[in-house]
Amino acid sequence: MKKMMYYLKVGGPLMWILFGLSIVSTAIIIERVVFFFKREKGLSKDFKSNLIMSVSSNDMGRAVEICTKEKNTVGDTVKCFLLRCDRNGDFHHFDQLVKEIGMEEIGPLEKRLHFLAIIGYIAPMIGLLGTVTGMIDAFRNLSTFGAGDPSLVADGISKALLTTAAGLSIAIPAIVVYNLLNKKIEEIEEDIDKVTTNIINIIRQK
Repeated sequence: MKKMMYYLKVGGPLMWILFGLSIVSTAIIIERVVFFFKREKGLSKDFKSNLIMSVSSNDMGRAVEICTKEKNTVGDTVKCFLLRCDRNGDFHHFDQLVKEIGMEEIGPLEKRLHFLAIIGYIAPMIGLLGTVTGMIDAFRNLSTFGAGDPSLVADGISKALLTTAAGLSIAIPAIVVYNLLNKKIEEIEEDIDKVTTNIINIIRQK
């Protein structure tokens, strides 16, 4: 704790900004990871085959039941689609309905992720700004006190580099988690698209 307070003190005002960003970033990362862990259980091995079989045999009740057992966004989205689709509708109806339900179900997954992207982008910039201003002060001291005491300049430069290190330490985990969760969302969207496309094709053939 004392070491942290030392870093915050020598890093200047920008270090406090970075400290605030680290708290926000950590809170979002924990909340999002826990949310995904609780909500996004893996698809059952036989989910797609059992679902297609039920729709093919016109057993929509069974199809809805299969989706209900899935504890994930794919199951919820397909369930909503089965309950709301007009089997006599045209392609435009199906396409619009899938997009509408997809936006409703995917929205909670994307919540607050943009903050991680913003933090991942601005944290290194703030850190670099702190380093530049710190280097300016270090060289000002050099011009004022001369080069007789190298430790004076070295100490100033080391303090200046603290903000860059802090900025990178905040940005790296934020960017990693942002990209991993976005990749997961893309995989979910692909699964939804594949399953609903198969269902639509079966319905249109009847």
